[in-house]
Amino acid sequence: MKLKNKVFVVFGLRGTGKSTFVNFLANQVGITALMYDTLSESPPSPKYSVYRPHDRYNVGELETVIKMIIPGVNKSPFASLFVIDEANRFCPSKPHVLPPIVADLNDQCRHYNMGLGFVARRPVQLHQDITELSDYIVIFRLTGVRDIKYLNDISMGLGAMIKTLKGYEFIIVEPDRSYHKYNAIPADSKWLETANRLYEPLHPDRRKHRATDGVRRGRQSAR
Repeated sequence: MKLKNKVFVVFGLRGTGKSTFVNFLANQVGITALMYDTLSESPPSPKYSVYRPHDRYNVGELETVIKMIIPGVNKSPFASLFVIDEANRFCPSKPHVLPPIVADLNDQCRHYNMGLGFVARRPVQLHQDITELSDYIVIFRLTGVRDIKYLNDISMGLGAMIKTLKGYEFIIVEPDRSYHKYNAIPADSKWLETANRLYEPLHPDRRKHRATDGVRRGRQSAR
């Protein structure tokens, strides 16, 4: 994935690997990546920048942060990559209207010289304009009938491939809407500590699986 001046979305049920994936991407970019960490899931002292909102449901707080990072005339952006976690809280599906400043950022991030990412659990919960205009769609395991149907409408056969995902496997839908399936990516040690702290109380068997996440190798193509 080439994220410069691109928009991407990441979907997946809780515990399927989407936060590990986003953490991996942000680490590759480094300090100029800014994570809007809605649920305070980022590891301590990451390589990238983190903003943890005071109010997890306050659209106005998100708008304030966006205003701060959008570059002025002839200025470089504050962040080369901006990722909004739990984006469906601020950008719910239609008939809701996108907050104007989010809509502007979604449309203009290329001109701002920024990459932009939206993370949500389910496609049907995120505003359709974001998903359908995104350059890349990253999908971890999903089970909802409406989610599968919606993604099938985006690219024929995509829903069927989603049903084949196991563990932390994921699919990347390319700009031309072809798609490829990937094995799990490795989680860094700091993220593993955070993930274990967050998920172990509910899923005591998850540590073994997360600690042995596979290395991303090869891909299976469709279309």
